[in-house]
Amino acid sequence: LAANKAAGESMLHPSKYATNNIVGSINLINFCANYQINSFIFSSSAAVYGIPEYTPIDESHPVTPNNYYGYTKLMIESNLMWFSQLKGMNFAALRYFNAAGYDTKQRVLGLENNPQNLIPLVMETAIGKREKIHIFGNDYSTKDGTGVRDYIHVSDLASAHLETINYINREKKNLIINLGSGSGHSVLDIINKVQEVSGISIDYEFKERRRGDVDIVMASSELAKDLIKWETKFSDLNTIIRS
Repeated sequence: LAANKAAGESMLHPSKYATNNIVGSINLINFCANYQINSFIFSSSAAVYGIPEYTPIDESHPVTPNNYYGYTKLMIESNLMWFSQLKGMNFAALRYFNAAGYDTKQRVLGLENNPQNLIPLVMETAIGKREKIHIFGNDYSTKDGTGVRDYIHVSDLASAHLETINYINREKKNLIINLGSGSGHSVLDIINKVQEVSGISIDYEFKERRRGDVDIVMASSELAKDLIKWETKFSDLNTIIRS
């Protein structure tokens, strides 16, 4: 769970991502192997797929990361495959799409420090912590010209981890699955929903596209539904933003 996770930052500071995401993960895997820990759940990412050749993206999609963050995740997936063959370690690589939202029962609280992702940045704008939100690109091939992403509520991710533990312990098999909602929302969809829920006007400004950003990224999570019997309960946009 402890990787650095900003794709844009990874292109500017790859050594930071190499040290934490690759070296740190391999150190942890080595210790697990040394102490005969035979089940390992890895927080992977949709970033392993790179620029989508088709959408929604399923697990058969080619893995060709177009940012260094995605490369670090793919490298650890590959390392886990080797350890599975050589050390008998069963692993799951859970390819998150865009994790978002907060515990709806407010049992887990606390603000993210220096967020890099869209929704917390919009929230900081809503509470006056930042003056405006920057939207990188308004000429994508989408309904409103802004990028579309698949958002998955953290509580749905948590339930997937529990089901994954049960699957690995029961089946003694490796698991590589997408975790996404299967629906897409644009940057302007997010801003509009925050305005609707909060009653606060959000100021925004269009900027040039960032290197590596793509038009639409959406998941197919049919394999997760089939193998671990997972269903999303909180990943509609209204619940994500209200939480």
